[in-house]
Amino acid sequence: MELAITIADTAVKMTFLDQAEKAVPLCRNYFRGFLRPTEMVDAEINVSVLKNTNGTSPAGENKGDSYFEQKLISREVFAWLSRFSNFQEDIPENENTIASSCLDGLLLFDPDTAAGRIYLLNEGPECFRPLHRLLWIYLAQVLGERKACFMHGAALVKSGKGYLFLGDSGAGKSSLSNISNEALVLSDDSPILSRRNGNYQVFSSPYHQVDISKGLSKEAIGRSARVEGLYFLFKDERLYLDEVSREEAVSRIIKRYILFFPYLSGRAKSALFDLILELCHRLTIHNLHFCLDQDVWGLIEDTTVGGIDEYHGKEG
Repeated sequence: MELAITIADTAVKMTFLDQAEKAVPLCRNYFRGFLRPTEMVDAEINVSVLKNTNGTSPAGENKGDSYFEQKLISREVFAWLSRFSNFQEDIPENENTIASSCLDGLLLFDPDTAAGRIYLLNEGPECFRPLHRLLWIYLAQVLGERKACFMHGAALVKSGKGYLFLGDSGAGKSSLSNISNEALVLSDDSPILSRRNGNYQVFSSPYHQVDISKGLSKEAIGRSARVEGLYFLFKDERLYLDEVSREEAVSRIIKRYILFFPYLSGRAKSALFDLILELCHRLTIHNLHFCLDQDVWGLIEDTTVGGIDEYHGKEG
């Protein structure tokens, strides 16, 4: 059975083989609103359940010893997979192939064709636990080859302008999204950043926290906006901005805020470094210290139109 989604103008087809077809309802729910016809796709991934009766994993001799998520040595993964009768070598074994694991699941990715393969290693009721995460890693890899990436942050659109807020867990991404009643939330957890037609755009994402039971608003699905401001979020007792040097901003973003960066090809990493470098040279980047009971958007909008001198380093 097949499903296809479109994110950031990129169409991806997912094929679920044999027992993996049971995951189709889950994936319909994961990607609600992003599903598209399966014609004219840019990348394809196959998902299957491996009959792993001996309980081992290439991430560790016993499944219980494996890490939650890690990058693996591809030749060792292929050697391990060759033991199984239902292993289909539809991803080439070469130095470019990227292998990774999450819980009881494996992902193989070919950067040259953007093809992917997920093997689920547990036939029991928890078989599909790693699927959501592995598909996310795969989509990040596909986007990386197209000079785009998931960002650990929130992307909002207000008055037609895109704003990207980056922050660690607990920094206030969802809190800011929740109080921004007049803004359109593209994602409060992992929006997509890309360069389109000479502009730096943020795109809506199927990965988010806000309104999980309902999904994103219909207005957000498939939407994008030009990035007009980029902020590192910090919860604080007062509202103020301080400017971040371009060098510091690039370093922070590459090290902490591009999701799944270690799982990308060298070519994708290089392209994303250039993307972030270009973006940080076009925009003035700030730390945004904020508290929920003050006029965050008033400060942001004044900054965007050049009002930084009035607010810089001052209590809101």
